Amino acid sequence: MNIAKIISGTILGQDVTTEECEILSSAVTQRSLTKGEVLFDEGTKDETLYLLVSGKLEVVKVLSNDKTIHIDTLKEGSMTGELSFIDGNTHTMRLIAKKECEVLMLHKDAFEELVEKEPMLTYHVMRSILRYSHVMQRKINAKYLEMHRMVQNQYTAQY
Repeated sequence: MNIAKIISGTILGQDVTTEECEILSSAVTQRSLTKGEVLFDEGTKDETLYLLVSGKLEVVKVLSNDKTIHIDTLKEGSMTGELSFIDGNTHTMRLIAKKECEVLMLHKDAFEELVEKEPMLTYHVMRSILRYSHVMQRKINAKYLEMHRMVQNQYTAQY
């Protein structure tokens, strides 16, 4: 399996060069998940950036032991865990494999070892994370506006 080529096919690969993918390939580890397996749970802390190589991950908010809300489904090439990776805070959602998945994991410690040796690589990785965060923010804003429109229409229809 050519890890550098796999990285280039993810959202991260849009901002890093082929040579940088090669360097990153030596810093990442791989993990396989079976259907229903939890990648990470709300409240856990691992400072790891995940790249979904294959499969689908369901993003859920845990309300109680037996109640969750579906938030999103991540598809191949997606990135997750980026906020915990950057700020070291705990995860706010649970990620569950909807089917068998393969993920690449870049731990913060392995990434920080590259900072002085490969400053442009670290810049490109951080730019990719920021770009992805902007995409997610726009998605959240669009959902909020749609919800607001629906509530407003429902309220207007009642009166």
